[in-house]
Amino acid sequence: MDIPFIYGRLAEKESFIDRVEDRKELKNFLRHGINVILVSPRRWGKSSLVRTSMEELMQEESKTKVCFMDASKIHTEEEFYNKFASIVIQGVSSTLEQKLSDLVKFINRFTPSITIASDPMNSVEVNLKVNPVKESPENILQLPERIAEAKGIKIIVCIDEFQQLANLPKWKNLEAMLRAEWQLQHHTTYCLYGSKMHMMKDIFNKANSPFFKFGQLMNLKRIAKEYWIPYIMSNFKKTGKTISESQAECLCERVKYNSWYVQQYCFFLWSHTDKEVTQELLDNQLQLVLDTNEDLFLTEMDELTPTQIGMLKAIASGEKHFNAKDVVETYGLGQPQSITRNKKVLVEKDLVEKHLQDFSFVDPVFELWLKREYNILP
Repeated sequence: MDIPFIYGRLAEKESFIDRVEDRKELKNFLRHGINVILVSPRRWGKSSLVRTSMEELMQEESKTKVCFMDASKIHTEEEFYNKFASIVIQGVSSTLEQKLSDLVKFINRFTPSITIASDPMNSVEVNLKVNPVKESPENILQLPERIAEAKGIKIIVCIDEFQQLANLPKWKNLEAMLRAEWQLQHHTTYCLYGSKMHMMKDIFNKANSPFFKFGQLMNLKRIAKEYWIPYIMSNFKKTGKTISESQAECLCERVKYNSWYVQQYCFFLWSHTDKEVTQELLDNQLQLVLDTNEDLFLTEMDELTPTQIGMLKAIASGEKHFNAKDVVETYGLGQPQSITRNKKVLVEKDLVEKHLQDFSFVDPVFELWLKREYNILP
């Protein structure tokens, strides 16, 4: 039996839900040469949205090629240049012969070593051994534009977890160089996205940042219940199981329509249901979701000070006035300067987000887990 609920990998085909307007908007910007910065909390389906949208766009426009890069494991500038060149060659060339030809034609200023993976996609890994001091990294950054001009095509470069590049030792120099080179390109468009919202906003929203006004900012919203509920009910039904509309809505509400957690919660519930979902099953499987993610939450808590944990407990309890004497004493929030600093730290860690004067949790299951751990009643 096929598993009807998927999480932990890109959602494709039947597993990809809605995002009709998001897909339309994303394709419209990129096909017309407008760079896109896509921001949302982690596990909201950014990568699946970009992949699905770009596959559709390539079907619609044969002269558009898309290159995908994951920056999450980039630790040096050399790794970035190497990966950037590799994904460009991989994305624009469909056969092994074309890849090798493009390497010779467009990267002739370097002496790359080439690793050819034995897979159906004819994957090519390029090791350029670039020395940013002696070589010209600009040539690598210009690579997609030169190929696009030569082949008469459009190229879209999609970089996931882009904010991770800001952790590189010489990020400020690289940041300025990326903007300087990419803003001059007319046949190459960039889709930059990441899950660490605070870092992404620092890169793209600050007026003194090189990437300020680099492109169109898209803030991804939650998938609405109008799409989730029929999807959940039909997937139970087609496997001979039943979940009511109210139960499906309750499930979604509990995890606040977070795509990852809806799928995970549904999978646990579906796999433990013989025929019909009961309230007991619904409650028990929520606890399993909390238990499954507990190690991650404990790791995050280990990095916090007691006053920061106290701040989280206060937010989870619905407190608004953190400097009030009784709130400070109840949750051990410390001195006023500590309260101010801890608000900033928790936002920077993407544990909470601020709307006007109110704070809320970014991760809905982390909030539920915290309430369970500290016996915080609704």
